[in-house]
Amino acid sequence: MKFSDSLSLFEYLLKEHPNNLMEGLDGIKNISNDMLNETKQLILAHNKNLQQTQFHQSISHSTELLNENKKIESLIGKHISHFTLEALIGSGGMGVVYLARRNDGKFEQKVAIKIVYPTITVLHGPQNLTREAQYLAKLNHPNIAGVLDAGECEFGMYMVMEYIEGTTFLSYCQEQNLNTKQRLLLFCKVCDAVNYAHQNRVIHADLKPSNILINKQGEPKLVDFGVARTINSEQTDFVVNEYIKALSQEYASPEQLAGKTLTTQSDVYSLGKILSSILTKPNHELDLIMNKSTTSIATRYMSVHSLLIDISLFLADKPISLIENNFYFIKKAFKRNPVQIVLSLCLFFSIIGFSASIWNKNIILQQEMKTTENIANFMIDAFSRGNPEVNAGHSILAKDLLSKHLEEIDGKLSSSPNIQFNIKYAVANSLYGLGEYAQAINTYKSALQIHNKNSSQSNTIKLEITKAYIALRESDKALDLSEQVLLEKITDTNRTTALWLKGKALDQKGEFQQAKNILKNALVIANNPIMKADIMLDIAHNQLNLSMYKESIKSRQQALKIFQHNLPEHHQKIAYTQLELAAMLHNLTRHQEAIDIGQKGLATSIDIYGVNHPYVAKSMQNIAIMYNKLNKTSKARQMLLESIEIQKKLYPMPIQDNVIGYVHIGNLEYMNDNFKEAEEHYLHGLELAKNIAKLNPYITIGLQNGLANIYTKTKQFELATTKFDNLINLTQQHFGERHARVGLIIRNALPAYIALQKNELAKEKAELAIEILSANYGNEHTYVKKIQQMIETL
Repeated sequence: MKFSDSLSLFEYLLKEHPNNLMEGLDGIKNISNDMLNETKQLILAHNKNLQQTQFHQSISHSTELLNENKKIESLIGKHISHFTLEALIGSGGMGVVYLARRNDGKFEQKVAIKIVYPTITVLHGPQNLTREAQYLAKLNHPNIAGVLDAGECEFGMYMVMEYIEGTTFLSYCQEQNLNTKQRLLLFCKVCDAVNYAHQNRVIHADLKPSNILINKQGEPKLVDFGVARTINSEQTDFVVNEYIKALSQEYASPEQLAGKTLTTQSDVYSLGKILSSILTKPNHELDLIMNKSTTSIATRYMSVHSLLIDISLFLADKPISLIENNFYFIKKAFKRNPVQIVLSLCLFFSIIGFSASIWNKNIILQQEMKTTENIANFMIDAFSRGNPEVNAGHSILAKDLLSKHLEEIDGKLSSSPNIQFNIKYAVANSLYGLGEYAQAINTYKSALQIHNKNSSQSNTIKLEITKAYIALRESDKALDLSEQVLLEKITDTNRTTALWLKGKALDQKGEFQQAKNILKNALVIANNPIMKADIMLDIAHNQLNLSMYKESIKSRQQALKIFQHNLPEHHQKIAYTQLELAAMLHNLTRHQEAIDIGQKGLATSIDIYGVNHPYVAKSMQNIAIMYNKLNKTSKARQMLLESIEIQKKLYPMPIQDNVIGYVHIGNLEYMNDNFKEAEEHYLHGLELAKNIAKLNPYITIGLQNGLANIYTKTKQFELATTKFDNLINLTQQHFGERHARVGLIIRNALPAYIALQKNELAKEKAELAIEILSANYGNEHTYVKKIQQMIETL
């Protein structure tokens, strides 16, 4: 038999084992420890007060009240006052809470309505509940959920409260990855709210993390004063006290669990337990504060205000009241005023160490002079290498200049490892910026060997290497390195970056759904707006892979807006985002709009990188495609051929970008009915692809699709249909059966099926293509209408 809560289990024991409740409880299997403990407390209360309280009369002999308890858990759609109950959002020992909406038409309002269990009303008394609701309604504090109304309806006693849309204190701290200071600042606001309630004669009596909600603005709200007590109230109802202690064992004070009269110190104890639960890395001072909060009444903080003062002192780097130690005071003073104290100490020690300083001065000066001379000679040599006269009339590229001097850094600057590291790190960044990703990786690794003791710097370099692996499409290596960094103790910024790069690598591998989840997590914890925009661009790319085209455009537009608000007008990130947005607009056939924004991005990129850069070459290809769609064939062909030549110079050994260039130029010639030239480009691209280990399947599919279209145009229909059938299977295998690319390939295949008079097969595939493309582009899209026209004649 299953029981939903301790009350229903207790009811069952009263019916089936009235003479020995504990023995009956021992026979119940598969119940949680919490339910077991709560039920034991109810049995103890029942046995102790069988002859002198209402408990036996109202529960033992009247299951009607327990049935009424169940009824108030099924009231969705019912009306209380001028509100309609819409959803059950919580339940506890004292009652249930519904989300409700105002229904009198005066204005829009959402509230939380708590309905008290009838058993609690009987035990506690409706007059007491009404009186305590009046006290709560008087509380007016920004961190306390307000009580708006209270009364009695056909379902029992109820309380209308402010509705807080948010998450619990502990969950919020974990989700937002808050540091200790951020958690303590929120905790101080909670303490201030509890202290305010105490000043207004209200004790909460059920403080725990789940009764503290953090709203959408990041503000804590204290809720659920369901078992609250007014200060100095006569708590003679022993059974009520026993019931309360059965509900709140983890955070309740010892005196509350013993059924004694509650004071404000009971809430102090609960706050101490909450503090312990939210801190992941407490130190000595915080340990003392927690212990002081949760000790016996005699030695516990006298008030929440005293607890709040010590937390505030800790946050301000001032001595807390629990430590009296001169060294501790000096240490705190140093943290607050390091410059003044250091200057004082320096003055003191400089007098003592003056003689020793003179003795060693000549040796230090000699070492510094040698280091300075080495650096000067290194820089003179570097500048000389850029002189055509030194290089026999040949100019030298920036990447070659950087490469030549890398070989000399270790020898000439061996006595200055910090300078070695800084130069290598700077050179690696420059090589990455020049698109020399493989050489950048080697240089980063060399810098890492020098500076491997600095874990923070080490992890930053590892993430730079991860970026370079992604640029080279070595997604497995990027994934491994990002996961390594995530396992280490890292800064919040590095954690965000590592998650982001892990998502990029997964997306590159084709693990689109997993990449989506990781990238969203990275976006949530990112604090810097620029990083948020960077992550949004990769989310947009992931959305493209998942055929979420409209969402992809929206993400790119949001990222562009953030960059434009935070960066100079001609910044590379703005240019990159403009080009990415242009590519997406082009995919949705908004070609002129795509060119307008894409040309801006291309012009800025050329200003920043120069023409001979891999990113510029790739961007030229994307703009060329748009020109071709607008029938500006000559300009498009010129840009494509120029970009392919740039890529040949940059990559003597073919990489993926080289192959993409032949896809684009092949498509251009095909669209202009130059089938022979198009076939040559496609075949050349496939030949290059054979030498590339990890090629994006999009590219192979694009080349094969181009060849299949040529076979259709040149009336080689059998060859075309065979090629298309293989392509459909390949695309479904890589991207899923409902991916837009599947619909587009079927659309391309239909003329070949029709030419071979395979009309039924053509109709079947056409219906599938319409279904897929409508889901991705909408029913009115050109692609959909063309397919419909194609099969109308069959």
